[in-house]
Amino acid sequence: MFERVKELVADAQDNPEQLQWQRMRRPPRPCDDAITGTTRHWLRKLPPRRRPLRLCEAFPRVANRLAWCWSDPSLSESALLDLLEDRRGGRTGFPPAIVRELQRLREFNAQQRVELRPEGMWEKVVRVAVGT
Repeated sequence: MFERVKELVADAQDNPEQLQWQRMRRPPRPCDDAITGTTRHWLRKLPPRRRPLRLCEAFPRVANRLAWCWSDPSLSESALLDLLEDRRGGRTGFPPAIVRELQRLREFNAQQRVELRPEGMWEKVVRVAVGT
């Protein structure tokens, strides 16, 4: 672990922008190395084809973060967008299989939220006019 920290520090000294992001990242926690109970519960609630199993295996910290914010539509959308788009520049990114899992999750999140969205005034007018 200390070797990886030394590599990051050496890389950061070469790239001041990376050093700024490392300062903003929270320190590692023991729960970052395995999925939590919250994440297990979240996975069971997802449809089987939408479960990001590769993500959970390779990046449990990221899966834990998604599970934690899933109940808030805008927070989960923001978290997924942050994972899929490189806003810092020069990041390696996720392997293609994990990117596909994240994209499927994002699509599911968007579909799920539309179905749960409260009915607006125009939707009510159309529903009454059509008679459904």
